[in-house]
Amino acid sequence: MDSLLKLLDRSASARKALNWAELEETSIQVLRLIYKDSKIDQGTLRTTIQNYLSSIIGTGEFLTDLSSKSSAKYEEGLVKLLEFLRNRPHHFASIESTLQAAQEIVLLSLDPIPANRNKIGKHLREIARPDLSILICNQILEQTRLNYYSLTVLCGAYCDLDQFDKAIDVAELALKFSPEQGKTFPLNALVRAHTLKFKATGDIAEIENALQYGHASIDLKLDSYAANAFIAAAVASGDEREIEFAKDVLSKAEPQLRQADISALFQAYQAAQALAPEAVVVETIDESTDDAYFGVFDSLFDLVVRDEGFTPSVADARKMQERFSGDGWFLQGLSNVPCPTCEIVALHSYRKHFKRYGKDMHYWALVCDNCKTATDSIDYDKKAFSFISSDLEENFPVADLCDVCLDL
Repeated sequence: MDSLLKLLDRSASARKALNWAELEETSIQVLRLIYKDSKIDQGTLRTTIQNYLSSIIGTGEFLTDLSSKSSAKYEEGLVKLLEFLRNRPHHFASIESTLQAAQEIVLLSLDPIPANRNKIGKHLREIARPDLSILICNQILEQTRLNYYSLTVLCGAYCDLDQFDKAIDVAELALKFSPEQGKTFPLNALVRAHTLKFKATGDIAEIENALQYGHASIDLKLDSYAANAFIAAAVASGDEREIEFAKDVLSKAEPQLRQADISALFQAYQAAQALAPEAVVVETIDESTDDAYFGVFDSLFDLVVRDEGFTPSVADARKMQERFSGDGWFLQGLSNVPCPTCEIVALHSYRKHFKRYGKDMHYWALVCDNCKTATDSIDYDKKAFSFISSDLEENFPVADLCDVCLDL
């Protein structure tokens, strides 16, 4: 068998030549080879999964030709991939969104209405087929020329192919004709397109445009997505005033993050930016990838009812109700430090893994059996929380309990 480097070179050549049969064969060989290694490179794994999925989609006729029903090869290939991964002991969060996108494509293609085809276009970008995403979006736009969602997806696909002028043109069209409540989509798309063009060309006017659109998006609706796009632009600009403003934006958009975490994130971004000015150093958070999109299985409320026999009350602040209703929570343990409110040792810590801007972190949920409340701890006195968190980490290290961290 060829070495890994030779196989990766063959894969790259096959992809460039649109030789789907060769790309499928080499992708399978790479997967078999890298899973023999005890330490798997996440970047290589994700690229290989994308290559394999791209190969079994091939020309994508079952997606672009509405009269075609020839999706059998793709479905069979997807089943084989999922079975292969299921039989391996490793689990990697880095490929979850790609596999989810691949499965969604099958389901959405069964009912090819424009709304579903828009989603297919977004998923095709996730599996590294922006070429087909562009084709599908343009087919939709032939019938609905001012579909701002299609135009926004199209902008992202053009960016994937470094066709920034086309990306900006379609996003500007989307912005012009989108309803007021939908303008955040094209605004965030324009921030990203101008930021990427600045990184590619060094044209100062591009980053100035990115920041201008970023401020407009934040003024319209401050959420994680607007914050994410603006942060990338601010870091790329190197403007200290914009970077400080971006920190404030992130603290408002993600109130569960502590100032120390935010400072550490920005230090990492700026250091990475200095080393590789053209690289994308801030992870992109797409508007269509909320936790709710994947369904709920083990919410904090479910766990507390199961473990402690009551449903905790939660203050209507910092999106705690929404966050605690999501899945993925796990019990860390009982703190030996008394609850700051009732001063009784009754404080259970629950945690949830998440990744923001390239950093692995864990949400907090502190549940008091006596107060019958749950909180993210932000309202606690900093000194009191320091004692609580230190005690929990000493007795119940979160890295030893989190399934995602254990698989990293």
